[in-house]
Amino acid sequence: MFFAVDRVSISVGGMPLLSGISFSLSRGEILYILGPNGAGKSSLLKAVVGIPGYEVTGGRVLLEGEDVTTLKPFEKARRGLALAFQMPPRLHGVKVGVLLTHICRRTGCDPREVARAVEVEHLMDREVGRLSGGESKRVELATVLAQRPRVALVDEPDSGVDVESLAVVARGLKELAAEAALVVVTHGAHIARYIPPHKACVLYGGTFKKCGGLEVVEEVFAYGFAKLA
Repeated sequence: MFFAVDRVSISVGGMPLLSGISFSLSRGEILYILGPNGAGKSSLLKAVVGIPGYEVTGGRVLLEGEDVTTLKPFEKARRGLALAFQMPPRLHGVKVGVLLTHICRRTGCDPREVARAVEVEHLMDREVGRLSGGESKRVELATVLAQRPRVALVDEPDSGVDVESLAVVARGLKELAAEAALVVVTHGAHIARYIPPHKACVLYGGTFKKCGGLEVVEEVFAYGFAKLA
């Protein structure tokens, strides 16, 4: 399998949070992880990429058969793991164009093409720290596109954005999924109206309570999380 999380347990700040988390993806497949606020969805992504304070305490993270669980974040990034944060870092004094150009120098991409993919070319001379919520989401997605990841982990791309921005974000996610395995964390699953997943799992009570396909998303829309759990 191209990318797999195998029976992973995580702790945050030394406190156990999740256990028994497993999923696998081929390149080009999309997984949605759904759950209520506070379920640990964002913490799972941060632990997978190795953000300090978010620790994998059991199980394995595998990329093309290699165990990357204990690698440093920069080592995982070099192997192709990329994370788009729910709340992108506020980089004051750094312009969007400078940021994308810096990333593209390493990956060989064209910063203008990346910007056009998520309709932020008009923001190239703006400071990252001065963007609106929707603009910030799109620029964060552009930085992930520029990295040309093998595995893209995207945290709450449909939160705090209007309908127009959501459609643009969905197009960016489709571009990512064309080349990478894509994991999307979402609370409301509104993004599914634009880009349906191949797989979906409900995170509730510290573990996956239900996994399946698009029907899981439809059940969440119909009944909420508690009934599925």
